[in-house]
Amino acid sequence: MKPSTQQARLDALQETYRQWLALKPALYQAKDTLSHAMQLMQQLERSYSSAEFAELMNADSQGTLDTRTPGEYSVLGEDTIWNELAEKDELLWSILKLCIAHLDKSSAHEPSA
Repeated sequence: MKPSTQQARLDALQETYRQWLALKPALYQAKDTLSHAMQLMQQLERSYSSAEFAELMNADSQGTLDTRTPGEYSVLGEDTIWNELAEKDELLWSILKLCIAHLDKSSAHEPSA
């Protein structure tokens, strides 16, 4: 390889490293964000399965609660929490598969997003 080609390759590798360094803090932040999101989903799931939630549903069916929530579904709406729990699981599986694909050094396939 000619010195000019070597320098170009070195510069390209250095730029790739620079980009990695710039993105790394976002990955740590994403981990913290994911952890917080899972805590919130655990709270919603516990509430969804509780006697208190059944009482709230009953009160809502009697019209004693104001469930208007501009711009979002009410947690008492049909399948609101259920759908979010299912979507959370799909997202977590997607993230897990991406991580495994990158950690499995013996894998010859490209990770899917």
